[in-house]
Amino acid sequence: MTPSAQDRLGKLLRMLSSDKDGEVLAATAAIKRTLATEGLDIHSLADALCQPAPRAEAKAQRVPHDTPDWRDDWPDADTTDWHSVACECEARGATLNLRKQRFVSDMVAWTWHARPSEQQRAWLLIILNKLHHG
Repeated sequence: MTPSAQDRLGKLLRMLSSDKDGEVLAATAAIKRTLATEGLDIHSLADALCQPAPRAEAKAQRVPHDTPDWRDDWPDADTTDWHSVACECEARGATLNLRKQRFVSDMVAWTWHARPSEQQRAWLLIILNKLHHG
């Protein structure tokens, strides 16, 4: 997908939060048109948003919480697909409390277009590790 299409989709997705039904419908139609010009559809968008990243999952499982410098083994902040990490947390997060569910949901939206802060990355990995290891 071209960077301009990604930028446009990001703006259009935010328009879906409008309290005006007409704006929401117009944004929906524009999303479909933008995807179509890229040879994609709404299912492609959904797949791209919530596809787990096996590499991030494997590294996150190795986080040793009982050592003083346990953050040293965390995934590399620059190369990890943080959006996939957030999506995996969301997909597995039914048992999370409301605060963590909101955070994960916010991270799914945020990481679509930006990298999370160090604190956000830490919390995402703690949540992912908890979801994997109970």
